[in-house]
Amino acid sequence: MKVWQIFAVVLLLATLAAGSAQADTRGVKHFACIQMRWLIPDGSETVNIDFVKDEESFARLTLSPQQPFRQFNFSTDAILAEGRMRLHIDKQRNKGILKLDSFSYRCYGPVEQAFSGPLVEFDLPPKP
Repeated sequence: MKVWQIFAVVLLLATLAAGSAQADTRGVKHFACIQMRWLIPDGSETVNIDFVKDEESFARLTLSPQQPFRQFNFSTDAILAEGRMRLHIDKQRNKGILKLDSFSYRCYGPVEQAFSGPLVEFDLPPKP
């Protein structure tokens, strides 16, 4: 097993174990053969994003108020995924918004598809 696969298994087990103790915000968006999964830990403004194909992670991103924008380009044997993603913090409404500014992807063929738009809106944790 590769090191990142072991890390993914450990991270998944830790997430499952903590899941019963915390009310995390998580979601999945399907893009042809790609799943984009996100996790917003309870009480956090950080969003962890995982790109998955056939239940195997092939890329990870983290967005936070300190690093709210990411441009990415991932490829595997038959997949191309590239785009721009941002985390918008709306302090007036006390909300966070995870959004794909642009996302183009291709699975197993030459035809490229695209998506842009919001993925999830979530409540920000209360300030102490």
